[in-house]
Amino acid sequence: MVRRLEAAELAAGVALLTMIFALMLTQALQRHLPVSGWVWTGELARLGLVWLAFALAGYLLGRDEHITLKLVDFAPMAWVRRAVWILANLVVAAVCVGFALDAVELVFGGSPMSTPALEIPMSWVYVIPMVGLGMTTLRALANAVATGPPAAATPPGDTEAGENGEAGR
Repeated sequence: MVRRLEAAELAAGVALLTMIFALMLTQALQRHLPVSGWVWTGELARLGLVWLAFALAGYLLGRDEHITLKLVDFAPMAWVRRAVWILANLVVAAVCVGFALDAVELVFGGSPMSTPALEIPMSWVYVIPMVGLGMTTLRALANAVATGPPAAATPPGDTEAGENGEAGR
């Protein structure tokens, strides 16, 4: 089930990235053609970039490829790494729940606003961030319960053998 979810998240990310690329290419071509440009291409490309960030947040968290500080990964005791891993994932889950609840309010709040060029209702714009934050919450909770932290890393500059061929530190 998780693998299928990862595949769906990755497919959504690829689709959004392709859309952004096509829209940016269209904008670049419009500048060199003797026709009036389409304003909506820039608007949709900007929305696509925001949607991409939220759509892939859960995927990146689940694969431990998101932005992190890897300082604790050098702790020699496995229980310290595990405790920090659980705490970090619970904090991420709590923050995502708060953001997701705000997104739910924005989606179902019935705002009369719409985007300037495409006139997409703003409640529709917030659907992808709401779903992405929900998925990130589930991934963070799954990380805290089911998996452990990454294996202990070696600090930068540490090598297997010293300068004279002796065992590492």
